[in-house]
Amino acid sequence: MKQVKILHCGDVHLGAELSMLGRKAATRRTEIKRTFMNILKLCQEEQVQLLLIAGDFFDNIHVENNTLEEIKNGFEGLKDTIIAIAPGNHDPLTEDSPYAKVDFWPDNVIIFKSVLEKVEIEALGVRLWGAAFTGTYVTTPMLQNITVPQDDYINICVIHGELAALSQKSNYNPITETQLSRSKMDYVALGHIHKQTEILKAGDTYYAYPGCPEGRGFDELDEKGVYLGIISKGLCRLEHRRMCQRMYIELNVDISEAVNSKTAANIILDKMKSKYGENYAENLYKVSLEGMIDDNISIDIEAIKAVLYEVYFIKIKDNTTIKIDFDSISTETTLRNIFMRKMLERINDAKPDEKEALDAALRLGIKAFSWEVKYSED
Repeated sequence: MKQVKILHCGDVHLGAELSMLGRKAATRRTEIKRTFMNILKLCQEEQVQLLLIAGDFFDNIHVENNTLEEIKNGFEGLKDTIIAIAPGNHDPLTEDSPYAKVDFWPDNVIIFKSVLEKVEIEALGVRLWGAAFTGTYVTTPMLQNITVPQDDYINICVIHGELAALSQKSNYNPITETQLSRSKMDYVALGHIHKQTEILKAGDTYYAYPGCPEGRGFDELDEKGVYLGIISKGLCRLEHRRMCQRMYIELNVDISEAVNSKTAANIILDKMKSKYGENYAENLYKVSLEGMIDDNISIDIEAIKAVLYEVYFIKIKDNTTIKIDFDSISTETTLRNIFMRKMLERINDAKPDEKEALDAALRLGIKAFSWEVKYSED
């Protein structure tokens, strides 16, 4: 039985701004590019025959020349691999798109131009299908009214789009399970959703999103990578391979046992090490501090960050609850206690969407009475 070895990736977003990272943004842009070069290296090591890039390869159509040259040289180095690109909503095929450059892309690169089209690769016994966004939005499904010839060719489609229910509208090429099933493709390599799905099946058609190979924010959490493996008629043996150099991680940490900022930092550090091992410091964290803290204990976010200086990037939000001695504040007539009583009354009477801001004001107020309020970007 004929089979073909593929690597399926998408949503690389080369050149993304990453402004949230401040001075680290340029470093992360370089790392994202390096991750893609590692994908090319993996193709060579694994003797991949088809590299499928399912859209949003670039973050936009304005790509630096040195980046394009690096990518072109990388593609040229894969002499035994055919690269197929289906432009997405971030990098549509327009007149000024890098995909439209004349006599630029190597002969082993196939760039789909608009509506669904096919390329027969006789040497592999593969019929490769694909389509391109030619603008930011595509509301009419591109994966429909297909006639797949009934022969021995393996039919693979690479396309950017959004899975949708039958009656659901989408601005990003809506794709339904019915369309997938009726397509009679052996595999549909999807892009657009940045979270990996399992290998799914509609009728006889296998399909999946690999997710992005590198996260770009805290809406793209945990391990990221590509799908790698074998496709043949009626068979799909793909495994998800991690490619990311760093992970975006949300971490909830109970610091109820902390007696100061340093012990709080050590609690956070212990949790990072226990969950992510010796490479814990390479990741990007959004940490939520939780638990109940005595009202006489000061937790300073900047002091915690100073202890965790080895961590590549960290944002910290204090969501702890103040443990208050109600007997003390009800009997002792001090300005601090009057403030605490008034704030607790407001919190008790507040609407749910007001409570978070009032809790924060209570914490800041208690610190202010101890002259401990400091500015924090978090």
